[in-house]
Amino acid sequence: MPLMKPVNFLETMERMYIDSRILYDKGEYYNCCYLCGYILECALKYILQEHAVKQDGTSYTVNDLKDFRHNTSKLNQQLNDWLSMTAGISSMYRLDCNNECPYIFVGREGYPHWDPAYRYGDHTKWYEREYCKKYMQESEFIFRFVAGIVVGGN
Repeated sequence: MPLMKPVNFLETMERMYIDSRILYDKGEYYNCCYLCGYILECALKYILQEHAVKQDGTSYTVNDLKDFRHNTSKLNQQLNDWLSMTAGISSMYRLDCNNECPYIFVGREGYPHWDPAYRYGDHTKWYEREYCKKYMQESEFIFRFVAGIVVGGN
């Protein structure tokens, strides 16, 4: 059996970001939106794995984070739980998903938030350039936010 490369949420986020930009530029809006959700998911997993601790004081493992599957709401809750445990945690880790990426995280215009279950084509807005543009703007924000952590992080 071939050796598997270790999971790296930061590399995965970057790969999804690059591919989403290519898809957007080629007018492939549906799959672009699909990948944008993974950008948020990987960003949350990266922050938790590299900087956060669980309620019991232990670090998050790859398996802990994989157990959340694609549930950005639960990942965001873990981030908020960690941030609320200690007043001394830097604001650089405070990714406000509700306000900074509302299309991906919450859903807008009466349409649901990102979910990989929509991979089969049933999210009608993902086909539209203008709706996808919102996803791209949010993904760019997420990418820059994480880059700020990497550059200015501990």
